[in-house]
Amino acid sequence: MPELPELEALRIRMGPRLEGKLITAASVNPKKAHMLRYPVDDFARELPARRILSLTRRGKHLVFATEVGGGGSPRWLVINPMLGGRFQLEDGEVAVPATEVFTVRVEGRLEMRYLDFRDMGRIYWVSDCDGEVPGYAQLGPEADSVPAMGLEAFRKRLRRFRDELKDLLRNQEFLAGIGNAYSDEILFEARLLPLRRRASLKPEEEEAVFTAIPAVLHRAVEAILANPKYEESKQDRSFMAVHMKGGKTCPRCGHRISQLGTNREPLNFCRGCQL
Repeated sequence: MPELPELEALRIRMGPRLEGKLITAASVNPKKAHMLRYPVDDFARELPARRILSLTRRGKHLVFATEVGGGGSPRWLVINPMLGGRFQLEDGEVAVPATEVFTVRVEGRLEMRYLDFRDMGRIYWVSDCDGEVPGYAQLGPEADSVPAMGLEAFRKRLRRFRDELKDLLRNQEFLAGIGNAYSDEILFEARLLPLRRRASLKPEEEEAVFTAIPAVLHRAVEAILANPKYEESKQDRSFMAVHMKGGKTCPRCGHRISQLGTNREPLNFCRGCQL
């Protein structure tokens, strides 16, 4: 599933190519129309003639703000890609993949295609994000805003929850944007076992989590942006230390990396250096 780093890198890459552009056409793949939380005919009819004002990210959602010229009412296209969602920016002459859900064409013949090979993504076309996108209003602070929050405020927020550490980091009401993959990486960075309870943390371990979150997320965004072969429609996480590395050697201590759960949502950690 795309998480904060993938979506942030995507925002950085796609934003300059889409912001300020006029939408000239929109279409929906009838075989995947059920994925839209909005009438398909209205969606395809209402997007054209709107201008994309901005592309932002909120947790695991990409948010396209649009407005009709002349002071028309704003609307937002909000997409949560879930497990199989991917984005593709291509010239209109490039063939459309079978996994396409919808396509938005903007001036200059550029097309933004949303693809989904699992049909699990959630697509909303709304006038009020908080009121019309389920769970949106309950999202916690952005995970990459932790440094600005400060250690003491972070401690207070952390202590409101009782979850195991892995589940806590994935809880979008705690912090928005972290999922299965980066929770593994953050806890590896902090040297903490994922199944420990939050209440077991000592003050110095709380600080380790506070430090690890922005460090891991920043490195991931930089790694994605630095990859010259990176494609928006694919997902390369080869830079990760433990996630999906079950059975391999820990890069820090040489111990074997453990994996619990299935390959779909594995929990990866090192018993040698995570305590």
